[in-house]
Amino acid sequence: MPVVPASTAVSAPKSNRAADPAGVSVSAVGSVARSAALDMHEGNALKTKNECTRWPARMRLLASTGEVVKGRCKSTNLCDYCARLSAVENSEMLALDALMGVAPTIYAVTSTPNISQDTRQYRRAVQSLVQAWRRRFPDLEYGCIVEFTTGRAGTSGGHRRPHWNWFFKGVTDEDIPELRAIIERVWCPSMRANGKGQYVGAIANEGGLLRYLAMHFQKESQRPPEGWKGHRLRMSRGYLLHPTPQMRDLTHASLRLRRELWKASRDGYTGEDVHSVAMARLQANESITWRLVSWAEVEAHREKRPWTREWVDQAVDDPSVAAGGRA
Repeated sequence: MPVVPASTAVSAPKSNRAADPAGVSVSAVGSVARSAALDMHEGNALKTKNECTRWPARMRLLASTGEVVKGRCKSTNLCDYCARLSAVENSEMLALDALMGVAPTIYAVTSTPNISQDTRQYRRAVQSLVQAWRRRFPDLEYGCIVEFTTGRAGTSGGHRRPHWNWFFKGVTDEDIPELRAIIERVWCPSMRANGKGQYVGAIANEGGLLRYLAMHFQKESQRPPEGWKGHRLRMSRGYLLHPTPQMRDLTHASLRLRRELWKASRDGYTGEDVHSVAMARLQANESITWRLVSWAEVEAHREKRPWTREWVDQAVDDPSVAAGGRA
């Protein structure tokens, strides 16, 4: 379950306004939305298998505390590790949006037998489909995740084919027949698709479905084939409760807090101490800054200011340590 960050005064889009805004429970994590700590697993220098293999070998990220880590390329179409971390972030953002605002009500899948990697034809087909949906349902807002089959099925011929997984706001169960009819009328002819291969249905468990979509459809086996270009997650402008940059900040804050909560529990803290220690560590991390350096600079700094978890814990107890660097 994601940690719901503090909400802001930004107005929600018309299809995203909660019926009872006062009922949204928030935490203090909003204060660390722009923490200087690296997001999720970006600092992965100690990883042996789970790391970005495209990061330049002679470059590192150097913290003001002296910590040295590898970065990551963030190319979700070229790097398995970065694709996995992107899926974590996207699933958290979608789940937060469903909890804080209005959850999607309808789920759809559109598929095609095409094996072409020419994204232009797919882009035109998606645009025509969205326009047809919105002409009929002006309040419709959508999110969409693109995934690919593995090509391992006996009937696939070894080819990988794209599928588009849609989730809608602003429509109800009663609109399902018309949503499907539009798919069959607009999508199927342009994509040479069979109407029986398309799906539209109601969402019974919003949070569970969104996490499944973001984590399952963005795992390595579902990654686009080489040569594919384009975003795998796309949303209409009014789909999210807040503008995307703000939702990303809230998502990063939630993930950082969850990570520190896990670390505090791992370190033996229990009860309310888990949250207190996690928040204190997050606050200590806010003073940390990062910069890109060469390996030569790494060697120069390694002897001067070795970073340890004990130093961060000491900084929590004595803020002057964080302000003045390592004693």
